[in-house]
Amino acid sequence: MLPDTTGRVGLFQEFDRLMTPAQIQSDAPRYDFVWAAQFPQIWQSANPRIITSRYFIPQEDRSQLSGHDLNWWQTNHPDWILYACDSPGHLTHDYAYWGGVSRPDVPLDFHNPGVIDYQVRQLNGANAIATGDRALAIDQITFQDTMVGGNPNFGQSVKPGEFACGVWHGTTPVIRYSGVNDPAWTADMINFVKTARQIVTQDPTLAPYHLKILVNHTRGSLRNSDEQTLLSLIDGFVDERGYADYGRYANADHAPYFNATTQYLIAVQKRGIAAFSINYFKDAAVTPAQREYALAAYFMANEGGLDIFITPSVGGSEENYPEYSVRLGRPCEEYNGGPYVYYRRYSGGLVVLNSGSLPSAFENAALPANHTYTDIDGRPVSNPLRVNSNDGYVLTTTNGCS
Repeated sequence: MLPDTTGRVGLFQEFDRLMTPAQIQSDAPRYDFVWAAQFPQIWQSANPRIITSRYFIPQEDRSQLSGHDLNWWQTNHPDWILYACDSPGHLTHDYAYWGGVSRPDVPLDFHNPGVIDYQVRQLNGANAIATGDRALAIDQITFQDTMVGGNPNFGQSVKPGEFACGVWHGTTPVIRYSGVNDPAWTADMINFVKTARQIVTQDPTLAPYHLKILVNHTRGSLRNSDEQTLLSLIDGFVDERGYADYGRYANADHAPYFNATTQYLIAVQKRGIAAFSINYFKDAAVTPAQREYALAAYFMANEGGLDIFITPSVGGSEENYPEYSVRLGRPCEEYNGGPYVYYRRYSGGLVVLNSGSLPSAFENAALPANHTYTDIDGRPVSNPLRVNSNDGYVLTTTNGCS
């Protein structure tokens, strides 16, 4: 799905809602992919090779595209509207709600085959074709029912103890899910993706366009059968936690987090699935040290099918950093080391990372001898190299594999 990213920083843009057309035209040649493109045709005109995708959430109608408000759904498909249950499991008239979503998008029963066909074929698939998108970007593919009850977009108060639960057939409640960890929710998530795959490959209108299926999914254990099934159905995986983990990456308990993330991203790529790492650092600005840490981690995991997006916080603005120009050549080996300091040699460089050694503030890393290294942010390089906890170095050199 992606051009080969080996030895380079493959880039994608998450959202473009805060970018101007002039910014998009200027920046598009640097990107491989746009996850949620509001201006797909501007991206495409500036970079014909770029992949733009049509973004949607399975459990919500995209009112911006459909033009359907709550009254329309209540009139035309009242039994498609997804409601919440209270903690004892009784269906209420509180609309299900994804926390943080501020659009008046009506929650939908994604268990319903009619809803799946509407979401994939009728609305988002058709729109993707019309705008030249080459993929469907399906958000919120979760294996937990973390929706709540009470939707503020429709004048209700949020009720955290409630969870997305079922639908009303007239005055008769139909319960789909019994709680946050109901396996039925996971089964419906997988079925939605499976059916989406079938639609884009078999529907006579959509199939000629070869739309890719991408999901935003919180990674789980690769030994889990549901995880394996999901990976068998997709072309691209978006890791929203990334290496920054919403700014929590430097917490004292996060030392294993780097290793788990890296192993998952490598496994995904080796299946032929494109991987996209989002890194929210939750600060006013991303510091050079944070950027270099994320890029060091990226080069540890990059098997030629990985893109990265680094940003201070969730948004949609353009983030362009000088470190992105680095070229490391071909990898000489897989990442190695541990339990805190990890290494990976490239023909044109070396990446070194401390995954989190707290309470020890730093670890000493032994660099291969007989090489001169230059840090991409101009930091001094000694041997051994003192690497602070949750810090990384991207170093350039010549003949790095020797």
